[in-house]
Amino acid sequence: MKFLSFFFALITVLYGQTPHELDKTVRKLAPDLVDATIAIMLNGGSGSGVIVSPEGLVITAAHVTSEPGKQMKVLLNDGRELPATSLGVDHGTDGALLKINAPGPFPYRPYVRTKTYEIGDWAIAVGHPGGPVIGRPAPVRLGRLTEAGTKSGFSDAITTTAMVISGDSGGPLFNLQGEVIGINSNISGSWRVNKHVPLPCIIEKWDALLNNESFGRSGEFQQRQGNLFDEPYAELRDRYEEALAAQAGKDPEADALLARPRLLDPHHMQALLDRWAPDEEADKAPSYGLQLDLNSTTPTIVKVEAGQPAAKAGLAAGDQISLVNDAPVTTIGLALKLKAGGTLRLSTSGGKEVTLEPVEKIARRHFPQPVAGMVSMIVTDDPAVNPAENRKSQKAFLAELEDIKDALEKSVVKLKNADGRFIATATVIDRSGQMLTKASEIKDVEGLTAEFQGTDYPVQFRASDDETDLALIRIKAPGLVPVRWNIDEPKTGQLMVSAGRRGLLSGIITQPSRVAPKKGYELNFTGSKPSAYLGVTFSSESTQPVIETVEIGSPADRAGILEGDEILKFEGRKVGGIEDLVSRISKKSPGDKVTILVKRDEEEVKITPILEERPATAAGSFDRSASQRDGALSSLSANGGKLSKRRAGFPLAVYHDTVIRPQETGGPIMNLDGEAIGINIARALRHRSLAIPAKEIDTVVRKLRRKARR
Repeated sequence: MKFLSFFFALITVLYGQTPHELDKTVRKLAPDLVDATIAIMLNGGSGSGVIVSPEGLVITAAHVTSEPGKQMKVLLNDGRELPATSLGVDHGTDGALLKINAPGPFPYRPYVRTKTYEIGDWAIAVGHPGGPVIGRPAPVRLGRLTEAGTKSGFSDAITTTAMVISGDSGGPLFNLQGEVIGINSNISGSWRVNKHVPLPCIIEKWDALLNNESFGRSGEFQQRQGNLFDEPYAELRDRYEEALAAQAGKDPEADALLARPRLLDPHHMQALLDRWAPDEEADKAPSYGLQLDLNSTTPTIVKVEAGQPAAKAGLAAGDQISLVNDAPVTTIGLALKLKAGGTLRLSTSGGKEVTLEPVEKIARRHFPQPVAGMVSMIVTDDPAVNPAENRKSQKAFLAELEDIKDALEKSVVKLKNADGRFIATATVIDRSGQMLTKASEIKDVEGLTAEFQGTDYPVQFRASDDETDLALIRIKAPGLVPVRWNIDEPKTGQLMVSAGRRGLLSGIITQPSRVAPKKGYELNFTGSKPSAYLGVTFSSESTQPVIETVEIGSPADRAGILEGDEILKFEGRKVGGIEDLVSRISKKSPGDKVTILVKRDEEEVKITPILEERPATAAGSFDRSASQRDGALSSLSANGGKLSKRRAGFPLAVYHDTVIRPQETGGPIMNLDGEAIGINIARALRHRSLAIPAKEIDTVVRKLRRKARR
């Protein structure tokens, strides 16, 4: 025992805080770090920032504010939405300042002025991933420094394993003293590469930034590197505006745009550029000057461009193509031939016989789609680096938790399919061999086996629960020990461990437990006035407002709205679709009594609910921009590794930042006392893993056992 005490004391001296000390430190810091972190809302999107003075001075990223003097709003953790003005920006380092235009004092954090950090140090990243979400404080994430730069968020950054993603841009990176040491800037595809602007490079230009000076050009780094930038059309827009000005008096369309400026989509800007200032090096594609009706089974021309080969040959809109090169062809077949190019002999059902030679035209560009509701994170191609001293530190850090590791070896099994492939993990819940696992990972139960202490055992599948995605299974094996549960609500910043394939995995609780809604149902904070709340969600399978769920105790529930009702009229006016209805409800205020006409089976029923202020726990209606945001976050996250097939739609979840693999779901998430606080249920996003909380497990198990008996 004396040797173990000496050993752990040596770990503390050599490698910093022990797990229990780190747990205590981060939990204590978390509330103050979250309070000082803000969302910055401008141009329909949002980034993050950190307040660093009681008067409301904020440090953020240059790619969030873009230029000095911009008016915007900031959202504080206490719910206040306040006006702000951007100060100086430095696009070379990606650092920037802004000022809240309201009287303080504000919650703030101190910041370092010189390098006080080293490789291997722990650091805490905070921000608003995906944008500020209704009812969710800014999540915290823990990681180690793998690079300790001082000069730039690009070329000499602080790099950590504290995972950030789009929407986190401009948020703070803290040391374990609660001081700001960096600002979230950019990421690579790897989950391990998260880059932050070092505070020393911002301090170097502090006075100039306070005086609204601007350094470099927005998008300069991205244009130099050729990577995806937050404003993916910045360079295109610059070239378009330059060409537009040069066309004044030469082109009627240019004169019209100059007289009444409007924001064009990238395809329209590119089409005008191709006309006004064509790029000689742009990719070319064959063109015949005709468009087909791709919904028609018979190849039918819907448009012919004047002066192009099809028009010169005498083809016209409405012509149906019967033969191509003397052979019958389908619409898709003809479209592919038009794309491939070459000489084509066309015969129409009207008797026309023509030969077409294509001309070379600039190929249609493909542009990335910007995502509403968040500022995207700049993406670089930097490879992941894990210094040897970090690997050694982490091994020593986890050495104190050997007791938990030993216990998990008796309480966790690996599930394998008929081919012997590891597909999921299971947690022992009683001595009879009953276990919980992730249902959607073991859909094929034929030949399913469980590996326990080197031996494979056949698995008996008993029942599954769709809501939580948990399944009850059983094996007959000696030596199984059920986990001990702790149903207390885990605290933000709490250190916890999960069972990995090769040992323990550590992470922290990033935010309070809450619903993990389906794609498109988690709503971003968008306005200064609380949105009026009805308490329903709409089916994503229809563009019409068909009620999918009614929240218990909501205005809709009390007024008698039912699942399956279709809303026909709102306040006496016909509803044009989900977006139309949501827009009209959002213009109402809490306390307003509204009249709704619904279709229920073959009846029409008039209902008059009184709208309320949206509660923090309310699941929103399906929102297409939210769905787009979720899709973009998933695509970006999947670049770093595999995500779970089912990773949303849970009634209650523990959110944590441990990098678990989909095969490791079904295993327990443990506190430092060796108690299970939940069952890992999904690797959801780059910065997010989910667990079903322990306080829900007993109810789920009773439900599963009843199903199994039936």
